Amino acid sequence: MFSKGEKDKVSTGQSEQSAAPAQPVQSASPAPTPAPARSGAPSIISADLKVVGNLESAGDIQVDGTVEGDINSRTVTVKEGAQISGSIYADTVHINGTIKGQIQAPNVNIAKSARVMGDIVHETVSIEAGAYLEGNYRRIESEKAVAATKQAQTQSKPAEQPAQQQSKPQQQAAGGGKASGGQAAASAG
Repeated sequence: MFSKGEKDKVSTGQSEQSAAPAQPVQSASPAPTPAPARSGAPSIISADLKVVGNLESAGDIQVDGTVEGDINSRTVTVKEGAQISGSIYADTVHINGTIKGQIQAPNVNIAKSARVMGDIVHETVSIEAGAYLEGNYRRIESEKAVAATKQAQTQSKPAEQPAQQQSKPQQQAAGGGKASGGQAAASAG
């Protein structure tokens, strides 16, 4: 008379009834979100701590102590007295301490107390007077800036070509090209 399917229906019906009062209690408590944990507090390597190895974070890292290894983070702040031997890859780097290694970040801020021995690859860099810098500096363009420049170039090329074609007969009529045009300008001045 009773089948296994009916037992499941009965037990399911009972669990639905017992789960119904529990649902309002669960919905009353807010679900935890990971974003507030990272919102303001950076991960800190304190002054008395030495880390040997690479550091990776989706948030911010503040170094007051010593790191022997690479750092990959959203923002890296190197406080005065801190020492890093390794590369830094971040969106923003603030340097007050000592770095021996490459820095690759769109935004780099170097304070007067900073000592940097290594290459810096950046979009924008600010350097306070008195900072010690030894290495090569190379500016990179953001992907948005590169895309905007390419788009502007492709839009302006059709307009430039007819203007260039019209100017060629005028240059030839004036005496045959750029050299004579330059001489004419020099003798007129």
